[in-house]
Amino acid sequence: MKKIGIIVLILCLPLGLWAQSYYQWVEKADSCIKAKDWLGAEHALLSALRTEPANGQNSLLMSNLGTVQRYAGKYNEALKSYSNGLLMTPNSVTLLRNRAALYSEIDSIDLAYNDYSQILMIDDTDEDALYQRGLIELGRGDTVSSRADFERLLKLNPASANGRIGFASLLKVMGYYPEAIEVYSQVIKFNPEKEILYVGRAEAYLFAGQYAKADKDIEKAMELDPDDPVVYVLRALGKLARYERESAKADLKRAVELGYDRQAAERLLQEDDEK
Repeated sequence: MKKIGIIVLILCLPLGLWAQSYYQWVEKADSCIKAKDWLGAEHALLSALRTEPANGQNSLLMSNLGTVQRYAGKYNEALKSYSNGLLMTPNSVTLLRNRAALYSEIDSIDLAYNDYSQILMIDDTDEDALYQRGLIELGRGDTVSSRADFERLLKLNPASANGRIGFASLLKVMGYYPEAIEVYSQVIKFNPEKEILYVGRAEAYLFAGQYAKADKDIEKAMELDPDDPVVYVLRALGKLARYERESAKADLKRAVELGYDRQAAERLLQEDDEK
C-alpha cells in the first residue's frame, strides 16, 4: 500500500518538472482524477487549455474542469467552466447536463430547468432530462407539465425506474397515496437497494397514516444511507404524529447536523405546536 501511495504522489507532482505538452497535461489530469486530487486535476486541465487554447478537444476539457471544480467545492469556477465550454459547443448535452446538475445542487432551480429544457430541444428523447425537468415542475406545483414529462419518459421506456419514481412522486403530491405506494412497491421489487425508493414510499405511508409501514421503510433507508438527512426528517414526522415530540426533536437535530435546513426543521416543530 505504501508503494501505491508513493506512485500516486509522484503522478500528482507539478507537471512542469517533467512534461509540458497538451496531451501530457491531459494524462496528468486523468491521473489526478483517479487519485481524487481535484486541485491537481484542475491545475493540469488549466495548463492543457493554456498550452493549446484552440485545440478542438477543449470543450471536453472544460466539462472535465467544471466537474473537478465542483468536486472541490469551487462552484462559481465550475459554473464558469461549464459556461465557457458551452460557448465552444452550445449544443453539448454533456455540458448542459453537468451545468444543470450543478444549478440544482446550489438551488438555482430555474436555471437548471432552462438547461434541461435546452437538452430536450436538442434531443426530445433524453430520458434523464425528462425525469429531472419533471421533478422540477413537480416541485413548482405544475402537475400538468410534470405528468406530461413523466408520461413521455414512460412512453419512451416503459421499464424506466426513474419514470416510475417520477410518476409515484406525482401521485403522492396529488394525494393518491395508495396508488403511489403501489408504484413505489413495483419499482422496489427490481431495485431493492435503492434508498430513495424507500424514502418515497415511507413518505406516502406517512401521509396515508400507515405509521408502522413507514417505520419499516425508514429503517431500511437508514440502513442503506445513514447520512441522508431526509430520512431523519421523515422519522421525526412520524414521531410528531404519535406525540413523541422529544424524540422527534432529536431526529430533527440530527437532520440539521447532516445538512438539512435549520429553519425548515424549526418550522416543522412550530407547525406541530399550532395543531
